[in-house]
Order: sequence, then structure tokens, then C-alpha cells
Amino acid sequence: MPVRGGRTALSVVLIVVLCAGLLFIGVVIGSRPGALNAVRAALPAGFGDVLLGHSTTYPLQNEVLDKLEHSYYKKVDPATLQDDSIRGLLQGLDDPYTHYLDPKEFGAFQERSGGAYSGVGMMVESRGNFVTVVSTFKGSPAAEAGMRPGDVILEVEGQDATKLSLNEVVSRIKGKDGTKVKVKIYHSPAGSNGPVVDKNGSASLPQGGTTEELDLLRKTIDIPVVETEIVDAPGGKKVAHITFATFSHDSAKKLRAAVEKAVKQDKVDAIALDLRNNGGGLLDEAIVVASIFIAKGVIVTTKGLHSPEQVYDAEGGALTDVPLYLMVNEFSASASEIVSGAIKDTKRGTLVGKTTFGKGLVQTVEPMSNGGALVATTAIYRTPSGADINKKGIQPDVVAPDNTETKNVDETLQKVLELVAGRT
Repeated sequence: MPVRGGRTALSVVLIVVLCAGLLFIGVVIGSRPGALNAVRAALPAGFGDVLLGHSTTYPLQNEVLDKLEHSYYKKVDPATLQDDSIRGLLQGLDDPYTHYLDPKEFGAFQERSGGAYSGVGMMVESRGNFVTVVSTFKGSPAAEAGMRPGDVILEVEGQDATKLSLNEVVSRIKGKDGTKVKVKIYHSPAGSNGPVVDKNGSASLPQGGTTEELDLLRKTIDIPVVETEIVDAPGGKKVAHITFATFSHDSAKKLRAAVEKAVKQDKVDAIALDLRNNGGGLLDEAIVVASIFIAKGVIVTTKGLHSPEQVYDAEGGALTDVPLYLMVNEFSASASEIVSGAIKDTKRGTLVGKTTFGKGLVQTVEPMSNGGALVATTAIYRTPSGADINKKGIQPDVVAPDNTETKNVDETLQKVLELVAGRT
């Protein structure tokens, strides 16, 4: 039976996958006492003795490591072997969204979710084996250096970024305020969405781009969750153009405050909620954001192999009288698509822009006893109409892409203003 909930967090422990994976890890490094102890220390209480004790079930792996023990030309760091074994295991799932975070990476992940960090001011995502820029924050080192959505990070401090995980790239770019980081960037050509991913998940760089090496000065980045400007539509109508950058902790409260101010104090005639280049974030925040505009009914439904179907309803207190226009593009993903799907299916507003990214999967963060975490895809989600948008995206009601070559004109926003004025 479906389970209904408002902000109840989806929490699923992937026991089958995790146990199988940890058993393999125990096999792989079981013949090295130092490595075995390192793995045992990283596992939840009781797991290590149970799982690592079965390493003799896989004699071939033991044989390889025994030979390494007696013939490898240099000493192997057990901790490095442990982390690489886990990452290698998870790569076998062929899921770019499931990965292991070591303690340092997990700390950086929590820092970014909190809304501030020290780095260069950009959001990135994986496209095949390419780490691709989704957005840059206004005034950040990345933005000032000319980086833009669709650009690809080729190297970080001389290391090939295509051989690193997304979080490994992020952790290498982040660093102490005032220090520099050298990155090699592939600027995708104008009009390109970045790497092209085929149906098998393989990606290739778009032709016609340029390569550039940048020395970026790290600084403390305060993620601008909400930015509002009041713009005039033809006919004298006022529109609140509200840019929403990320679904981080308590970001929905900030958005609600901005919307209420625009409606009650500024007396705007419409809201243009800008989710372009918003790569998503927390599921709970997406429910609350959608509930700002949708009075009742289903927002999203999730279901996984190890979790029952869960239906998330609107929480109440919606502002339903003001017309809503949702601005989206190919970099609107995950939580942005949960909101977009709910708005479109309930006909609460009009989607304007380009088809969204197409990430219809939910990840759960499971902290581990070593201070790291397993980020695992635990469910798929469906929009209120039951649509699975994974790898498909959500098509806008009005197609109006922004032309990146016209830097002083936002064609998507201009189309919204025309719609508000009734000219389309």
C-alpha cells in the first residue's frame, strides 16, 4: 500500500547491495592485516567480523593479494586500497548517482548543503565521465573567469578529471579561502548543452569548443538561494522575477518569504520562478517549494526495491491566486523537476523555456561509521500524473530558450513578460 507523508524523509538502507559489496571488499584485501583492520574499522559495529570472515569463499582474490603481498614493488596504503575497493565496487552498478564519500568528501558535501563553503562558486554534475558546469554564482571566481553552463572540467591541478568521481573533483577544487586552484576547462560552443550522452550512457565533448587553463582564487561562497527583481511587463503589469538557486536546508522558507513579499507588499501581477540551471538538492525542500503554490493533492510519488511506494502531498498554506510562470532549461534537474512536474500536472502554472535535464531518481545519504557516507539511488519518482521523467525530462508548455549569444537579452524572461501581458 502507498505510504503518504509530508516531509517524512525517505530513508532506505540498501542491505542487500551493501552487504554484498562489503563482503567483496573483505575478500579483496583480506590477506593484508593492515587493510583488513582498516576496512573492519570503517564498517558498522558487527559487520566487519561477519563479512570479512567469509573472505576464503573467494580464493582467487585472496591469491592475487597474496602475490601482491610478496611481490609488489612498493608498499600499498591500506586506507587507499579500502576506498578504491569501495569505489570500484559501486562503479559496477553503472549508476552515476551512487557513490562513496570518504570522511573529507562527506564533510564538504554537508558544507555545501548548508548553503556556504570555500571554493570557486559553481555547481557541477556528471555527464558520462565528464564533470560539467551547471551554473556559476554571480560575482564568484568561476563566473568572473568566464565559466558558463555546459563547460567541462578536464583537469584539476594537472590530474585528469575524467578519471575522478564527481565528488573527488569537487573536493579538489574546494579549499582554503585565499588559495589558488588550477583547472583546465573545455568551453563548449555557444548554443551547446555540454557533453552529449548517448543511450548507452557514453558521453562525448561537443565539437567546436575551446580549451583554457585557469588559476582560480578560492573564496568563501555564500550561495545566493533567492534573488528577486521586479520587472515591468507590457501594459503596465508588474512581475516578480525570482531566481531560486538550490534546494538546500531551509531554502524553501526563504523562497516563501520572497513570494509573499512580492504578492502582499509589491502587489505584483505574476510570479516568474526561475529554476534554470538549478541542479536540485533535497527532496523535502522540493515538497515545501511546490506547496508554496499548490494547495492540495500529490506533489510526487517515490518507490524503490527496498521501500514501499510513498506519496508526498502538498502541505497547505499555498498562494493560489497569483499567476505563476516557471522558467526551466536543460540544466533544471532533480528537485527542480519535482517542482516542475507538479506545477505542470496540476496546471497551477505555465512552464516556459527548454526541456529539463531528466533525472527522475532519488538518492539517500547513509552515514558510515568511519565518518564517510554511501550516497545511493534508492528510488525512482513520478510526477502527479504518474510520469517517469528519468532520461526524458519535462517539456515546457511554451518553448522559449534563452540565446546565450545575446548577453543583454533574456529571451525566456521576455516570453514570460509577453505571456503576462496577454500578447501570446
